[in-house]
Amino acid sequence: MEDDELVVSGDDVLRGIDASEIEGDDQPLPEPAAADAGSPADVVPVKYKVVPEGEPQESGTEYSVIDLETGVKSFAGKVLKYGSRRGLSRASNQLIYDRFAEEDEIGAWAHFMWPSVIAESNGRYISINAWDRAHFTWGFYQLAAHTPGDNLILLMRELVNLPSARRFFPDLTVINGKLARQSDAGPVTLEKEYEVQVGDDKEMQLVDFMTYLNPSSFRLDEREVLTAAKFAAWANEDSSMRATTVRVSVEIMKRKIRARAGTFGLIGRRPELAIWISDMFHQGRGSTSQAKAALALPTFAEQLDALSRIDTTGKHSTRLGSVKRSVRILLDENQFSNVRFGEGDLSLP
Repeated sequence: MEDDELVVSGDDVLRGIDASEIEGDDQPLPEPAAADAGSPADVVPVKYKVVPEGEPQESGTEYSVIDLETGVKSFAGKVLKYGSRRGLSRASNQLIYDRFAEEDEIGAWAHFMWPSVIAESNGRYISINAWDRAHFTWGFYQLAAHTPGDNLILLMRELVNLPSARRFFPDLTVINGKLARQSDAGPVTLEKEYEVQVGDDKEMQLVDFMTYLNPSSFRLDEREVLTAAKFAAWANEDSSMRATTVRVSVEIMKRKIRARAGTFGLIGRRPELAIWISDMFHQGRGSTSQAKAALALPTFAEQLDALSRIDTTGKHSTRLGSVKRSVRILLDENQFSNVRFGEGDLSLP
């Protein structure tokens, strides 16, 4: 076996349950820490104790952390089991994406991405999945940790530059544009790419980054509880963390739909069609031939209907229904009545 090849179980589930289907919690978030008047070097990193201790791995077991400085206890998530995978899940109802407020920052894209945001997380900023083969997936748009040069690693490269990063991940830094972990021997990259066996196929994964966040997706580890608690507290305490998550997420979405715009002839067409294409390939439930066939139908209504039915797995009726309802709301609002995809407010630079 090559040094960079790791073999994992044939259980290759990735987002087998949409985060929007996971019951949200109304657990209170801890009061944000007082702003530090000193320099970033004066920021004291959080230190948490995980409770319960030991080996309670049963599905539904709730985990919390205790801040060792303040004594405040806060909910981190509960165990979710799916197939042979097991890990922490969290879906907080306390912080919700507001597309009208975000319009001030990202324009019409705030509405364009909204159907996928609802399908992914019901708009929850604090939405955490540590139970599938990505090891850790974060946020309202569900950015996964396993993909080189994409998704969560892109966000983390930017988050660690925030002054508040020192409070939650003081050992992380960016070296030559890549995320790294500080060690006694100096910085160690977390972006080495490994070829991993996934079922009958292979893919490149950021195993070191995944393991840093969550050592295993087959059991619940203390590390993933600490990671989840830190992400939740960070999002709650620092609006810049949430704003960065939104900005990077929409940049990822725009890059991907830009790459597909020519393939599907989306420029100049109704934005609602592009929303379906964006969501389909963000989730990975359709094929190019199916999408092209749908877009070749004679009327807009027929095209929308056909796109709303594409699901090569046959397992995503809930998500299809969610996106369809959200697109219907955008249509009823006339949100894009004077806009065409790739033009004006939805231009692709």
